[in-house]
Amino acid sequence: MGTLRKLFICLVLSSVVMAFASPTFAQGFNFKWWQTERFKKELTLTPEQVTRIEGIYQTTEPMLRAQKQAIDRREEKLSKVIQDPKSDEAMLLQAIDRLEAARNELSRTRTLMLFRMRRVLSDEQNVKINAMHAKDRADRENREKAERERKNNNERKNNKGPGRDDPNQPDCQ
Repeated sequence: MGTLRKLFICLVLSSVVMAFASPTFAQGFNFKWWQTERFKKELTLTPEQVTRIEGIYQTTEPMLRAQKQAIDRREEKLSKVIQDPKSDEAMLLQAIDRLEAARNELSRTRTLMLFRMRRVLSDEQNVKINAMHAKDRADRENREKAERERKNNNERKNNKGPGRDDPNQPDCQ
């Protein structure tokens, strides 16, 4: 396999993992990007592609839900181990290992699903979807940065220092 093809495959796989690490997808498994008008239009998805991607999703979604429930149970068990005064380090490490194994399984299943979905797309469509996700990520980062700056400015504006408006605070002048 040529170096350029290997590089392209690595880029696509890393984009798969990063592109779908969005809050929308992380909170649930129901963000069906292939059914949105934006993705259909910009990627020029065919009805057959939409159907195939939906089939991949429908096949994988029950496993993802079950694995998410397993993570929730493991997190609850870990919390109980941490709170139990009778727990020892071995019990804690076992609970941690089980939780991390459950997380790994979910990540593995999700990444495999996304890989299979990407295989339905043409090379040109994969390039376009990577660009769309890069733009979305940059837009999200810009919004988050602007929100942080707005919040910091409000805090600075509202923080007048002790003694200026509060009669209970001593004057620092």
